[in-house]
Amino acid sequence: MAINKKNSDILNRQYFIMRKNDVLTVADFTTDGIMLRYSQNFQNEKKMPLQSKSETDWLKQWWKLRSIPIGQGKVREMLERKGLFGPEDYLIRNLGLSLTDYYWLKPVGSELCWEDVNLFDNDFREDLLHLKYDNSEKEGTPGLTPNGSLQGQLEKTWMINEHGERILVKGNRDRFSGESLNEVIAGELHKLQGYDNYTPYSLLEISGRPYDYGCYSKAFTSQKLELVSAYAVVTSEKKQNDISQYENFIRICGKHGIDTEQLRRDLEYQIMTDYILTGTDRHLSNISVLRDADSLRFLRVAPIYDSGKCLFVDMQGVPSTAKDMLEIEVTSFAATEQKLLSYVTDRSLVDATLLPSPEYIRSMYEKDSHMSRERVNSIVRGYEIKLDLFRSWQLGGDIRKISVGR
Repeated sequence: MAINKKNSDILNRQYFIMRKNDVLTVADFTTDGIMLRYSQNFQNEKKMPLQSKSETDWLKQWWKLRSIPIGQGKVREMLERKGLFGPEDYLIRNLGLSLTDYYWLKPVGSELCWEDVNLFDNDFREDLLHLKYDNSEKEGTPGLTPNGSLQGQLEKTWMINEHGERILVKGNRDRFSGESLNEVIAGELHKLQGYDNYTPYSLLEISGRPYDYGCYSKAFTSQKLELVSAYAVVTSEKKQNDISQYENFIRICGKHGIDTEQLRRDLEYQIMTDYILTGTDRHLSNISVLRDADSLRFLRVAPIYDSGKCLFVDMQGVPSTAKDMLEIEVTSFAATEQKLLSYVTDRSLVDATLLPSPEYIRSMYEKDSHMSRERVNSIVRGYEIKLDLFRSWQLGGDIRKISVGR
């Protein structure tokens, strides 16, 4: 069915909050996208978003956090060029659509349906990396983009490749290609391990950018599989005081039907491989679970993604001794690598004989024309130290004691 709706119709102030074609509730918004109020007479509470449910006015909080961060890449410049008031204005003009779940806004009085607007099937043409837009209406359907809900601070954009696949293209924070190289390095580690649940990234050159390489990956969500972040999971209920956030995450996932033993294996594997690569940014939006679109059952932790912030990429100086490695701070279920390692019950999940070699790390970093030889050497040395520490710990040692002794 062709829908002849103009953008002025989409900028209605009252919207149904939808999940595919199911009406969940109705909400009022300002013209610049701020949610003012919403009806708590939910039509299907089980299908409502999980994120922030333990908070007061949780749906407002969910909407605000859904919008793209203004500090991401060229978002501020994009908003100014489009004459938008802010990220929530950008989000509401794109009906809150995402490529990770099925929530969207339907203007009250509109005849739009999920088949008209969803971006798993309908084309979109926008490139946030180069600030190129084509949001014109195609065959009566509004020109929409999923980039309004794109999370994280790193510059990135959703695009459609020549095969019709949804891909996420990511850049870097400066003139170095480290974060993109690290995504490929992490993929090589998982491939060597024979691990079946990771996101492969490939390098690509992005014209007009100061770095040599960006990277891209294919979407692993679909009309059947959606993403639920660990942050959404742990904020869906109030945490009991007597358990860690890590155990709380596993407990809630279990209530939603996931195999908790498999979940523990996946999380422990991720903790160990993050330790080896010194992944410092495994925050609770960089860990997610896949949920079945129809049954709402949690199936498995999502394929490992967003490993770019590893191998000392955000550090001025690479720690040069094992003892110095103790000072590295991480953002995750715990504040330190040692605490995260304490959650591991099966140290054999990673085969220490099947890890990327220091020579491989060197060859990858030598692709970066902006990277000094000294910096490459220090990264390789740091990686060798972490390999040594990991192997000693895997044999039964204590990381703190091992580090202090070296």
